[in-house]
Amino acid sequence: MRRRRLTIGRVALAATLGLLPLATGAADYSIHSEVDATQIGVEDQVQLTISLEGEGPDSIAMPTLTNLTVAGGPYQSTQVSIVNGRMTQTRSWTYVLRPQAEGAAEIGPVTAGEETAAAIRIEIVAGSVRPPEPARRADPFGADPFESFFGRRRGRRADPKLLVEAVPSRTKVRVGEPLLLTYYLYTQVAVSNLNFTEAPQFAGFWAEDLEQARNPPSGEAATAGGETYRRFPVMRKLLFPTRAGTLEIPPATLRIALAAQGFFDEGQMVERSTRPVTVSVAPLPDVAGFSGAVGRFQARTSLDKEAVALGEAALLRFRVEGTGNLKWIDRPPSIEVAGAKLYPPQVKSDLKVTAGGIRGSRTWEFVLVPETGGSIEVPAVDFMFFDPEADEVMTARTDPLTLRVEGGTMAAGPSLPVAPSLGDGDALPLRADIDPGVLSVPALSGRAMALLAVLVLLGHAALWGGDLLRGAFRRVGGHTTPVRSVRAALRDIERAGKAGMTKEQAAALLDKGLHEAFGEITDDGSEKARAIHTLLSEVHFVRYAPQLGDYSETLGDLARRAAETVRRWA
Repeated sequence: MRRRRLTIGRVALAATLGLLPLATGAADYSIHSEVDATQIGVEDQVQLTISLEGEGPDSIAMPTLTNLTVAGGPYQSTQVSIVNGRMTQTRSWTYVLRPQAEGAAEIGPVTAGEETAAAIRIEIVAGSVRPPEPARRADPFGADPFESFFGRRRGRRADPKLLVEAVPSRTKVRVGEPLLLTYYLYTQVAVSNLNFTEAPQFAGFWAEDLEQARNPPSGEAATAGGETYRRFPVMRKLLFPTRAGTLEIPPATLRIALAAQGFFDEGQMVERSTRPVTVSVAPLPDVAGFSGAVGRFQARTSLDKEAVALGEAALLRFRVEGTGNLKWIDRPPSIEVAGAKLYPPQVKSDLKVTAGGIRGSRTWEFVLVPETGGSIEVPAVDFMFFDPEADEVMTARTDPLTLRVEGGTMAAGPSLPVAPSLGDGDALPLRADIDPGVLSVPALSGRAMALLAVLVLLGHAALWGGDLLRGAFRRVGGHTTPVRSVRAALRDIERAGKAGMTKEQAAALLDKGLHEAFGEITDDGSEKARAIHTLLSEVHFVRYAPQLGDYSETLGDLARRAAETVRRWA
């Protein structure tokens, strides 16, 4: 029977907290698959352990099982060893398997990247073949017979020389200014595993994990208390204070497993704790327009094109790059462009956490829609930040930009001509002519009688036509809208909600349909005006936004809401 290996319980911090800066690039690794028995009874269980030594995939797929089922697991563990000044890592996944029936069983091959562990065959017999656990017998001699020979009991050793320490890169910073906190292990003995008993606490700080190094650290010589040690960094955190005052990082405790030394040595588990770390944090200057960016930055603006046609859109980008607390910069800059409308921006980030801070860039992309022809000036934009080296608030200013707009002089939405209304108090033509002023009727010739009959018929026609005109228009919000325009609007809106056209074409149809139904809507604060203006704003945003994905669902929702609005108020 093969030796049984199982490490269950607390998963080492290397797996759960990024304990060690391990390799992320291509590195040597190997994978092994083993069981604690190749012959078991149908009433027994078998333990499968898959081990990955070195750097490899973060997870391992469960192999194919034949005549076996999973009864427990996976139980994951990580073993970190420091021997002869080198650090190695082994990750293990352990499963408990239960046989289904007597006969042959198999655990399929296990693959990790380009490495594969061979399949394992198991024989399943009747009953149980596992021997019972032997009872621990009392020592007949009453003492360890090897104690007098070795001078100490087996497994005992002198208190190992181990230290752990939390070292900040600085103890005086400003709010938002980063400091690097490194947890070190000092050791004179071989260590087989270590993990924090609980995650370190950083109250009052915003913490970032540093990117992992390509190669495990080999350690360095260090002196502490007059003793010489080998020092290893076990965890690094980039901390940004979020408030001023005196902040304390509480002690952290590591549980350290010592490697066995000799035949009778079973190894040892010890705990060591760091001392608390105190950091003095000064507030940032109170300067108007300063939003809390700390570091060294540059800013610039750009347009994706130099000229557009009236009614088309350009993309205005505002980019901040440098090193500092870039993730704190979440509010877009305040930009106003005369003669154009700016829609709320989308934010893109390209950031990397380094020991000196967060390095990279953040970009805000605004959709800019000209409302007039000619040249549109995008003004210079100021970005304020606190420079810790200069100890003052600095300003990065962008260059002004010019966008040439080709076409008419004013961008106006389609307007709906309003037909004259026929109110109830309006005087119809010919009414005064056919109403007799007095009872006396003068004598008329035959031609005059014929003319009078024609006038009477015209009067009736006018009355009948007026009734038709009243039915042909509906009064909505202070203006009249032809019923045929409402129907045309609904047809356009229905077409916009269907697939088969670009987002620009669909949005233009929605815009046209809303103007057909409502004409030019003044913002009088009414519920109807707010609903229509909200719809138009969303339609315009989709129409001029860059093509960043599929807008069909958004356009379908806008078409549905537009149709409901027209039916309700038009």
